[in-house]
Amino acid sequence: MIYLLLSILTSTMIFVAFKLVAKNHVNILQAIVINYTICVIEGALVQKTFPPLAEILQSEWLLYAMGLGCLFISVFYLTALTVKYSGVAVASIASKLSLIIPVIAAYFLYNETFTWLKIAGILVAMIAVVLAAYKEDTEHHKHNFNYYFFPLLVVFGSGIIDAFTKWNQENTLQESEFNLFLICVFGTAACIGWLILIVKYIHRRETFTLKSIGHGMLLGIPNYGTMYFLIAVLNLPGWHSSTVFPVNNIAIVVASCLVAMVVFKEKLSRINLLGITLSVAAILMIMLS
Repeated sequence: MIYLLLSILTSTMIFVAFKLVAKNHVNILQAIVINYTICVIEGALVQKTFPPLAEILQSEWLLYAMGLGCLFISVFYLTALTVKYSGVAVASIASKLSLIIPVIAAYFLYNETFTWLKIAGILVAMIAVVLAAYKEDTEHHKHNFNYYFFPLLVVFGSGIIDAFTKWNQENTLQESEFNLFLICVFGTAACIGWLILIVKYIHRRETFTLKSIGHGMLLGIPNYGTMYFLIAVLNLPGWHSSTVFPVNNIAIVVASCLVAMVVFKEKLSRINLLGITLSVAAILMIMLS
């Protein structure tokens, strides 16, 4: 249970960091690249030794880790844009509405059992996140193309990441290897980001700022923990992905919405509060199942 709580905490911290990036007008790409560099350093510290290159190159999961790294930096950038255009609550909800993708994958790939109570809980969860995300169209908050487009991409991107992570944990990874796996995932994302920044620098379209370093560290410190603790939960006996992903994602939605309301003064309507209430009910239904 402690790993699940830490996964929820670190994921919520990421959305807070994204809000600070948007609020302080930090270069998003620079902050994200620093973030993934910090994640690699954290992974090396957890490993306690320099990652064994020969072992990594011979591993059967290397290409999968690199593929996940490409997805990571893409979805992370889209999440930052969602925070910018739609707010912390919507970004959190968009990334966690993706729960339906790994849940469906769990049913077809791993033959996980679904009771009627669990199915009902998942359906309630989907309704809950839509209600919690709803915002009225006002003078200061327009439902333009960006408001809907970026969250939609985050939904599908995050769902694919979660399902692919579970697939690797189930089929290619030994428990002793998942830290090396994370180092490769974050390292790939960092390399792609640095390559883009170098190209921009050569063409004199990008200047690096110290502000990006600080905000990148704010993103990177919790970001490593989100994946580390999520895989740790999936490795626990009896914790099925069809339970872990809904509970983890909905709890993050509730926490992020409350942080957005209390810390950043994002207004939550009665419909939003109803969505949060239903989220709690959905968690209880899934856990009881």
